[in-house]
Amino acid sequence: MSAGVITPALIARLYGVAQDAVLFTEYPPALAWKATIPRRIPSGAVGDTDVYGAQQHAPLLDIEIPR
Repeated sequence: MSAGVITPALIARLYGVAQDAVLFTEYPPALAWKATIPRRIPSGAVGDTDVYGAQQHAPLLDIEIPR
């Protein structure tokens, strides 16, 4: 978190949503953050590929965090 790499702007860019649509919370004691973005297709609707909304992490895998 102190590196400032993971931000609402980065999440918006990676997932193709407006920055103001990203709900972003940091929790420093756990070195954790949470980003929530709107679903493009409602859960369980035709075309939904992730009913639980929990398998959307692939765009995050290439983020480089400086040491």
